[in-house]
Amino acid sequence: MKILLFDHPQDVTQEELDKYLQQLPQWRREKALAYHFLIDQVLCTKAFLLLRQGLRELYGIDTNPEFDYTAHDKPVLRDFPDIHFNLSHCHSGVLCVIDSQPIGCDIEEVEKELDPNLCRHCFSDNEISDIYHSQDPCLAFTRMWTMKEAALKLTGEGITHDLPQLFLTKDTNKFDFHTYSYDNKKTIYTICKYKKQ
Repeated sequence: MKILLFDHPQDVTQEELDKYLQQLPQWRREKALAYHFLIDQVLCTKAFLLLRQGLRELYGIDTNPEFDYTAHDKPVLRDFPDIHFNLSHCHSGVLCVIDSQPIGCDIEEVEKELDPNLCRHCFSDNEISDIYHSQDPCLAFTRMWTMKEAALKLTGEGITHDLPQLFLTKDTNKFDFHTYSYDNKKTIYTICKYKKQ
C-alpha cells in the first residue's frame, strides 16, 4: 500500500496552481477549472497528480491514468484493473491511497464543536454515546465519520446507506481501519481495507 498526502492545499497560490494545471491531461484540467473557487481547483488538480505520482513510484507507470466508473461512480483505472486506488480531500489536505487490493479512504478537518443534529444523522445511539464520553468528542466524531466514509468508499457504495445503522447492518469485522492525524490533530484521515481471511 502507498499513501500520498498533500497538506495545506489552502496555501497554494494561483501561480503555483497554473504550473500544476500544465501537468494535467486536457480532460482533468477542464474538470479542475470547472470549479469556481481556487481551493477546489487545487484539490482536484493535486488529487490527480498524487495518483500519477503514486502509480509511477509504485508500479513504474508514467502515463496519465484514464478512469472508468462503477455503478456508484467510484473511479477505477481503465488500463490497470488490478491496481486499486482511492482519493479524498478537504480544505486542509489531499489524500491518495494505492494498493493491490480494494481500498477506501477519507480525510476530514476536525470540527471545532459538535452539531447534535449532525450526530443523530450520522451515528447510532451507542456511537453518539461513545463520542460524547470520549476525551475529545470532536476528534472522536471526525474519526468515526472518516471510518464510515472510508468503508463505503471501499465497498464502492458511497453515501447511500442509513448512516446511523451502517456498522450495525454491515459486518464491521471484515474491515481493517487505520486512522492517522496531523497538524496537531486538526485533520484526520482513515484508510479502510478488507481484512485478510
